[in-house]
Amino acid sequence: MDPIAFSIGSIDIYWYGILVAIAFLLGYLNTQSNVKRYGLDTDEVSDLLFKLCITVIVGARLGAVVANLGYYLRNPLEIFTRAGLGSHGAIITTMVVGYYWVKKAKLPYWTLADAIAPSLSIGHIFVRLGNFINGELYGSPTNVPWAMEFPYSGGPVHPAQLYEMAASLVILPFALWWARKPKYPGYAFFRVMLIHSIVRLLLDFIRQHSDPVIGPLVLTQLLAIGFIAFTGVLLVRAEIQYRKGR
Repeated sequence: MDPIAFSIGSIDIYWYGILVAIAFLLGYLNTQSNVKRYGLDTDEVSDLLFKLCITVIVGARLGAVVANLGYYLRNPLEIFTRAGLGSHGAIITTMVVGYYWVKKAKLPYWTLADAIAPSLSIGHIFVRLGNFINGELYGSPTNVPWAMEFPYSGGPVHPAQLYEMAASLVILPFALWWARKPKYPGYAFFRVMLIHSIVRLLLDFIRQHSDPVIGPLVLTQLLAIGFIAFTGVLLVRAEIQYRKGR
């Protein structure tokens, strides 16, 4: 499939960019709907979300650079010219920088995280579709009936992008339900992050990667394990506190 959707003169408009824009728009609309339902100031949150959108893009780019640090150290100029985004970088940067902005705005951090939680699934759906169209982030060689060939795959491989997209489509209805009426701050966010991290950990065993960092595990899997531990601990602690308070 041609990754270029259309051209305006000499400027090519890519499907990937269109899909990312759609993900941002749908995520914004859903977050604002949740914010209104929670009784928070939608105007104040709207300004915050604009900042977070920029942070997501910057963090995603940093994530891609760190994940392929050896390559970019050899080709530093391509940090600014080569395409590529990393979801872990986007999440980490947004959580850290967002914490400062949310506290400065005197908004409840984990409640706002619940409002944003479904956007994680929405983003994965559209971004992975964009990766599929671009013919990137495919899986390892395989002979399964649904194997696909991409321009640089060198033969049939797992369509790992579609696997994660399918998983996100399954997670999304639950994310929307959890975020609709969270039982406590972080209720939706902890669950969505935990499940997506488990999916990423497992799928990365069949995705094309650079050299492993520890044993068979690559950097993105180590980050996924970190997210699983982090959100798992927070989820268990929140559940215990919630049940004690009932």
